[in-house]
Amino acid sequence: MEYICKVGTAAGEIVERTFDAPNEEALRADLLRQGLFLFSHRQAKAGFRLMAPRVKAENLQLFGQEIAALLKAGLPLTQSMDLMVERQREPIFKRSLAAVRDRIKSGAALSEAFRQEGALYPPMFSASLIAGERSGNLEAVLRRFVSYIKLNQSIKKKVIAASVYPLVLFSGMFFLMYVMLTQVLPQFSSFYSTFGAELPLPTRILLALSEIVRTWSLPFFAAVLAGGAGMLSWLQAAPNRERFDGWILHFPFFGPLMRTYSTSQLARSLSTLLTGGLPLVQSLGVAAASVGNRAISASASAAVPQIQEGKSLSMALDATGHIEPLTVEMIRVGESTGALGEMLNQVADFYDEDLEVKVQTILALVEPVLLLVMAVVIGALVLALYLPMFEMFSTLQTRMS
Repeated sequence: MEYICKVGTAAGEIVERTFDAPNEEALRADLLRQGLFLFSHRQAKAGFRLMAPRVKAENLQLFGQEIAALLKAGLPLTQSMDLMVERQREPIFKRSLAAVRDRIKSGAALSEAFRQEGALYPPMFSASLIAGERSGNLEAVLRRFVSYIKLNQSIKKKVIAASVYPLVLFSGMFFLMYVMLTQVLPQFSSFYSTFGAELPLPTRILLALSEIVRTWSLPFFAAVLAGGAGMLSWLQAAPNRERFDGWILHFPFFGPLMRTYSTSQLARSLSTLLTGGLPLVQSLGVAAASVGNRAISASASAAVPQIQEGKSLSMALDATGHIEPLTVEMIRVGESTGALGEMLNQVADFYDEDLEVKVQTILALVEPVLLLVMAVVIGALVLALYLPMFEMFSTLQTRMS
């Protein structure tokens, strides 16, 4: 969520800036960590847009790898940024890197320079940079962030690759049905009219369905497009998006998959930040903002004040109601052994493997079911089309005999 804030800086200046945060509590906590005093704030009005401009994960991964290599080689940060700007070919990213380089040359820290680019970069990136600056080992933290991106992208690619075949089958079946009902059946209808006899019931049903599809298909598609546009507009409001994401978690099959993926995101992000040296409160706020499902993101953000009041991470997350008991128990073990970052990484690995198994299992069932449905539907269509001719041939044979 984007907020326009009037803040006071440590130098005594009062400026108006734009900040991203999942909610107002996270916004206040983020400003406090930056040493800024909040005078007033308002939510930025979001115009209708399908997707805000962002730096692609692949570009950010390559940038992290290269800047880490340059820093390890002993090149100063400003010279490293000069090289990165010259090498970059993607226009939006190039302009952003040039702005970041200019801020660094003006005395800004690397994390602050990237933070001022707003939603162009994920919150995890600037938070990782802060951790690297505080620990004095920016190169190692950047490499850890690159590993984080690689793992996330690997999971997304596996899910997408596994979903392509069923989607192609379903799309092909839908297209074939539409062509049959709107183009092929009308030709048979005129042919059947020459029979001068009552058609079989399956054929009459099929012809009636063809007439309905030809008459109402365009209004139906227009209504779907209008409904989709209205839904996208409704989802622009953050409370509506959070409510919708909460509904998704209760969908059969898809809901548990989304919960598993979101839990993995939260655990992986939190592990990366804690291992990098960022404090727990700040790490949880950033990790919550990196979760794609807004319902789980809001629940994790709500745990931040509880931790500030002295509760443990496991107790705070358990109180949200969105985190599974197994995850809470593993986090509790990590807290008691003093290896919370490592345990969170194991939690993320566990849920990544679980997600891959669930997706493969579901798709293994979906593919044969789709093939069976296609066979039944096409077989029923062919049978209904040729049934009148079979009856006519049968009648002719009876008369001839």
